[in-house]
Amino acid sequence: MNFCTMSKDNETGVILLDKSFVVNYLPECSEKQLKIYLLGLTLCSQPQENDISFICDALSMTQEEVESVFGELADIGLVNITGYSPFAVTYKNIRSTFAKHYKKEKYADFNAQLEALFPSIAFTNINQYTVYYDFIEETKIKPEVLITIARYCVNLKGEKIKANYILAVARDWLNEGARTLADVDEKIKRLELSSEALRMICKAVGKKSEIDIEDKNAYLKWTESWGFGLDAILFAAKTLKNKGGFAKLNNVLDEFYRNNAMSAKEMETYLANKQATYQLAYDVNKTLGVYYENVEYIVEKYISGWLQKGFDKNAILLVAEYCFNKSIRSLEGMNKCIVKFYSQGCVSVDAINEHLASMMQRDMQIKKIIELTGFSRNVNNNDRDMYKVWSEQWNFDDAMIEYGASVCQGKQLFALNNLLAKWKNTNIYTIDEAKHCAYNSAANTAQPTPMYSKEQLSEFFYSLDDLNDIE
Repeated sequence: MNFCTMSKDNETGVILLDKSFVVNYLPECSEKQLKIYLLGLTLCSQPQENDISFICDALSMTQEEVESVFGELADIGLVNITGYSPFAVTYKNIRSTFAKHYKKEKYADFNAQLEALFPSIAFTNINQYTVYYDFIEETKIKPEVLITIARYCVNLKGEKIKANYILAVARDWLNEGARTLADVDEKIKRLELSSEALRMICKAVGKKSEIDIEDKNAYLKWTESWGFGLDAILFAAKTLKNKGGFAKLNNVLDEFYRNNAMSAKEMETYLANKQATYQLAYDVNKTLGVYYENVEYIVEKYISGWLQKGFDKNAILLVAEYCFNKSIRSLEGMNKCIVKFYSQGCVSVDAINEHLASMMQRDMQIKKIIELTGFSRNVNNNDRDMYKVWSEQWNFDDAMIEYGASVCQGKQLFALNNLLAKWKNTNIYTIDEAKHCAYNSAANTAQPTPMYSKEQLSEFFYSLDDLNDIE
């Protein structure tokens, strides 16, 4: 996102200094304000370099210093602060700003109350007021509501607080539905009730600065929106070991929230499982012979999914070992094996071993059938597919298949496939029936095969329902 942008009514594509700026603002601007305003104005038309670091480097200033000056520019009405994390600024249309004239009587009470909040600050520039007027006109908030919010901010942070900060707080509260005086009073009451809890949280995260509105708003989010209790928040805070402050704590609580770990006990269990999951990822990588310095992605893409399918640690490591022995040396390759075992309902060590034993026994039987035809070779996937059809779909037992193999001695396995197909079509399922079958007689006369066109066969093929699931 661009750091500096033009307001929609101020997009010209040309970097020009309006006469209104020179006449009404420039005489009151400090050197830093002028430099930063002009550099930011330049950035509005440079999307490739539009970053606050550009100004920091150009003026040898810290980001905090630059943000502070932009706050001053917002106070006098030149810009709007539209974001704090990340920091973002919108340049206002100076002509339209000065084109707005407010009747003195309309905001007389507001002005008096505003000045009373800042007794040590002289209000000598009309823009010190109009920045508030603009906000009131834009949001339709009642002046007394804005004054109440401003008073709360001043009480919390002192008179040096900037107008843009007060208006940012007001906008946040409006977005949360606090529009009336009663709403704001209730909001402040809830914030104040959180003070003691916040002091405990600050101590837990090592925060030594004063509690501010951002801290209180964060606490309300954690407790009211996310539903954490104080004990759970303190547990999460202690896991930080005095590092990262409220920003880090927010990230930790967000992770717990997304994983439905809402109590201290659930958080403790989640962290223990998380550590075990990460260790499992390292063990899988080691077994496969691969290396990843950061396994967070591996856990998210593979390990968590395998665990959710019901595989336990030992079953996953067994599959990893199986893959290594089969020269499958990638996590994606292992994932395909996991999917195959899962499709067979094999998610435990015993189930996987039983399945592998069954596969070995099946291959031994297929090898025996091949040898009965007079050949000796290794079993391949095509052999396995045919055997599965013969035994599971055509319902021939091993004795019948072996007899067929002996009949087809000296011929390839597809000859046995053809013979079994003929027996199935004529409902022959015993050896005695097969022995008297005309298909085994030398006097057997082959029946002519009906002739169909290529188009007819193709149309029939695509009409078969049992082909729909083939990938």
